[in-house]
Amino acid sequence: MTQPDDVIYKGHVLSAIAISERDGYAAMLVVRDPCGTRRSSGMLGEFTSASGAVRYAVAYGMAEIDHRQSAQHPRWSAAASMSQQR
Repeated sequence: MTQPDDVIYKGHVLSAIAISERDGYAAMLVVRDPCGTRRSSGMLGEFTSASGAVRYAVAYGMAEIDHRQSAQHPRWSAAASMSQQR
């Protein structure tokens, strides 16, 4: 199992894990939010390298955080869309 240093993104701690399997690596992610609540992703996919699995898991976590934040603050998302259209 390969686990690099944690990544902090918008106050969340992302812990990406690459688990060695027969023909490659599986990616998993644990996210700890600013309140201390932890969520785990389950298996995110299979990859040919540990570094590829970890990079994917971190990118997945960042996208999940962005999506959750935009869902919590729909006005901010709408304002951002309107300003981009101008």
